[in-house]
Amino acid sequence: MNIEQHLFNGDSAEVLKELKDNSVDLLATDPPYGISFMGKGWDKVLPPKEVWSECYRVLKPGSFIAVMSSPRSDVLYRMIKDLEDAGFDMSFSPIYFTYHTGFPKASDTSKMIDKRGGDDELIEKYEGSKLGFQPKPAIEHIIIGMKPHGSKSYIDNVLNFEALPDSVKMTYPFIQVPKPAKKEKDLGMTGEGKRETMFANEDGEKQLGRATLPGNEHQPKEVQPKKNNHPTTKPVKLMSYIITLFTREGDWVLDPFLGSGTTGIASKLLNRNFIGVEREEEYFEIIQQRLDVSREELVNFFKMEIKDTQTKLDL
Repeated sequence: MNIEQHLFNGDSAEVLKELKDNSVDLLATDPPYGISFMGKGWDKVLPPKEVWSECYRVLKPGSFIAVMSSPRSDVLYRMIKDLEDAGFDMSFSPIYFTYHTGFPKASDTSKMIDKRGGDDELIEKYEGSKLGFQPKPAIEHIIIGMKPHGSKSYIDNVLNFEALPDSVKMTYPFIQVPKPAKKEKDLGMTGEGKRETMFANEDGEKQLGRATLPGNEHQPKEVQPKKNNHPTTKPVKLMSYIITLFTREGDWVLDPFLGSGTTGIASKLLNRNFIGVEREEEYFEIIQQRLDVSREELVNFFKMEIKDTQTKLDL
């Protein structure tokens, strides 16, 4: 099966205008949450409503959307409201992505007391305590919606769907998958555009690019290849789960906030056509390297079992 992948480095609000009406089968994306995660500028605000309106236009009637969101009530509410305002039917239960890691996003009480000049006894008393209610964010919502199917019935939309793997049926609506290991995140990173470090040469002059080990000047030490440094890379198994749930082989999957490319990798694994958009040039370079890996290499890496045209996920 010949599968197409189209990648765009640009603003989704503009790129999506070039896509045809009613041409996409699934929107699966992990957009900015609007919480300034790790101080990243691209995460300061939620996506503009214009993007969701364009997604609505290009999706086929009856197609589903799977949009990830922070579990914070204020963020979750606004994200769902924006999707509803764009025209999507939001009367569906979410999927819960659980990973049992993370750290509370709240200030340390004892440190705040210390900054105000509090005494040692009081500081010790509140050591480990957090201000407000901010538990470990060990779960994320996957908001599920649908472009209304009009006159078509649900049964018309599910005819010819391949059978869901038992692991997918058993996990729904909770899917517990650990965050991706470094080896998974860096799969496909070739080292092109290597990081260059500043160091002093024999004359004391500073230069970029190559360094030598002390006492072994004749064997230059190569600079380490550039790695996938995207802070919110999602596991391939998670995106594979979503794509398997809502599409069939040969369908078109859209991700307008591609990040480091995981949705594209999952689409390639599952024989789905794919359209991905990423605004940040730094991450787009990572996407290109990760998606340059052949499907055979991906199948071997993720130990997936292929039988005829059906892919069985080892979740």
